[in-house]
Amino acid sequence: MTRLLEVGYAQPFTAGGVHRMKRLFTIFLTLASVGSQALEIVRFSPQGKVAQVQQVVVKFDEDVVNFGDPKAPAPMSLSCGDTPATQGTGRWTSEREWVFDFANELPAATACTLQVRPGLQSLKGTALKGRSRYTFQTGGLRVLSVQPDENTAIDEEQFFILQLNGPATLASVQASVGCQVEGLGERVAVRLIDGPERAAFLKSRGTRLAQAATQAPL
Repeated sequence: MTRLLEVGYAQPFTAGGVHRMKRLFTIFLTLASVGSQALEIVRFSPQGKVAQVQQVVVKFDEDVVNFGDPKAPAPMSLSCGDTPATQGTGRWTSEREWVFDFANELPAATACTLQVRPGLQSLKGTALKGRSRYTFQTGGLRVLSVQPDENTAIDEEQFFILQLNGPATLASVQASVGCQVEGLGERVAVRLIDGPERAAFLKSRGTRLAQAATQAPL
């Protein structure tokens, strides 16, 4: 057993063996370093399904532009199913980070895609590797506010105003909205008002709501 150990393990630790190991190790590190030189996106937000979206953030692991360069192009192109939703402003906040601020919060059920610009490179000339396409979408309709609120006394002929984060059809509201009365086990159906009646009521509540009378029913 001792003889085998001497033959199998003593030889690599000679001066020549140590020199060869160092040289191979150096070559390996050099190749690994060369192979890792690629531009990557280390942060992209938002992704998946997000209820509220007002901004997109993209961050790289290397400098992509000279910060402050007014001619620096956007690293990505943006497209959304709701074309007006793409209105906004993109800007570089640093050499490695680009953000896009939407002019308005994205409406419900809006899907967006961002595609990396062809030929995108870092300032050192390294090309992008990994994903080049990102998607996200907003969730379904949700109620932003209700007037009057739960702390207000109401009467039997109460009118309610619901502000939603997107347009809704009369049929969907009729099927989904109801009132719950304390002590009464059944849901109380609601009557939707539309047309001149709706417009007159909103006008009586103020200028801002009167403008909503020309939009889809709430």
